[in-house]
Amino acid sequence: MPELEYVRGMEESLDIGDHPFPLAKYSILTRLLQEELKASEEHFHDPTEVSAEDIARIHTPRYLSDLEQARKTWATTSSELPVTREVISAFRRLLGASAQTVRLALDRGMGFCIGGGFHHAFPDHAEGFCYFHDMAIAVEKARAETDLERVLFLDVDVHQGNGTALIYKLDEDTFTYSIHQEHNYPLKQRSDLDTGLPDGVSDEEYLERLGEDLDTVDERFADPQLVCYVAGVDPFLRDQLGGLALTEEGLRRRDELVFSRYRRARVPVAIFLAGGYAGSAEETARLHFGTAQAAQDVLDQCR
Repeated sequence: MPELEYVRGMEESLDIGDHPFPLAKYSILTRLLQEELKASEEHFHDPTEVSAEDIARIHTPRYLSDLEQARKTWATTSSELPVTREVISAFRRLLGASAQTVRLALDRGMGFCIGGGFHHAFPDHAEGFCYFHDMAIAVEKARAETDLERVLFLDVDVHQGNGTALIYKLDEDTFTYSIHQEHNYPLKQRSDLDTGLPDGVSDEEYLERLGEDLDTVDERFADPQLVCYVAGVDPFLRDQLGGLALTEEGLRRRDELVFSRYRRARVPVAIFLAGGYAGSAEETARLHFGTAQAAQDVLDQCR
């Protein structure tokens, strides 16, 4: 049977101080994949190399200079992360994980990044715990190296993918879709299709709207060659930075809805964790594990 394959991402040992970003979730998730999905070492991939040229396709020279020097400017402090060489370098290394995930999806049908999904980064500044737009860098690297053209971003994080929307607003070969909590961070940009949900939306209403939106996406953007799935688990009802009310089962059904739709159509899917801020890193990792379990289940069904 086909097995889901993973790309190692962020290091838990990175020190960002007392911060809501639960870095420990990455190592906990890796352990869950090994223990409960029986993922062996052969199922894990290391990040690939990402060059300065790859990054410069998305980010401006001035902003990259600020990052390289760890200068505390408006462009860097808007990350809401420590502006240190150590932290910036760690996020820089993570770009290779996202690039490898895209290549894995294109080569094998699906790839799962243990990290990534930093959809708030803009070409000229950071936002919302995001220094680099890892997915855009990965997509443009793949476009430069392969025949990839048509890319669909499906963003189900509770926060709108504003950086993604801005980066690709004039790109007819890229379609951006975001379903999110309307009255929450960030300042919104215009995606190709946005669904801003009221506070407190729960499973059935959310899933019905998502299904309708996916029909609309397919009508407006036929035959994508890659889906970048921004699989944030912060629509969860106990998320500390979200205000929707999906259950763990609702998140699982959300993921299955997306995976089954595009894998049955033989469209490659690259999965990125994005946000998740439940009561503990353990609870957050368990929710991300549900996304991996849903992906493996769909692979089993579509083999």
